[in-house]
Amino acid sequence: MSTGVEPKPLVIAGKTYRSRLIIGTGKYKSYEQNAQALEASGAEIVTVAVRRVNLTDPNQPKLVDFIDPKKVTYLPNTAGCFTGEDAVRTLRLAREAGGWNLVKLEVLGDRKTLYPDMLETLRAAEMLIKDDFQVMVYCNDDPM
Repeated sequence: MSTGVEPKPLVIAGKTYRSRLIIGTGKYKSYEQNAQALEASGAEIVTVAVRRVNLTDPNQPKLVDFIDPKKVTYLPNTAGCFTGEDAVRTLRLAREAGGWNLVKLEVLGDRKTLYPDMLETLRAAEMLIKDDFQVMVYCNDDPM
């Protein structure tokens, strides 16, 4: 059913996307399967858990060999980080490896629920923004 209204494009960090779907790189058996899921979904952004995905080791399969970062926006994230310092270090390494400035920051506070530690997240966000990153934040509405 058509509403007759054209959807507004999604614009993130100055780039326009047709799809509002963002997929991740976790839970797939292989990078090939991840690439197939990305293709089938029509998503144009893929989150990349920097600590869990090979971006640089030439002796192992690399994500970039299956998902072209020139065709899809990589959104490196800090999944598994529990301190602001660890998250900042992780994203600096991601920028060094792939030149990515648009990042997803998540600093976890609870291993069971994976709820964020908002004070650490805010501290890390300040550091990253000062370092010219464009930061998308995994957060909740209560900074405490």
